[in-house]
Amino acid sequence: MKKSNYLKYLNLSFQFFFIVLLFGVIGYFVDIYLFDKVSFLTLTLPIIGFIISLYIVYKNENK
Repeated sequence: MKKSNYLKYLNLSFQFFFIVLLFGVIGYFVDIYLFDKVSFLTLTLPIIGFIISLYIVYKNENK
């Protein structure tokens, strides 16, 4: 595999990971602020981040 391909896929994996992590952390803190017992946003925001990450990977691959 070429070095440029290696770096491209490494960058995509980091983007994927950090988007899901960011949405999870945001959901966690919003749940702490708004809800006491239910962690609804902690579960749903990482799923939304996962879908956004898949879209970004798809968009970058079809360039």
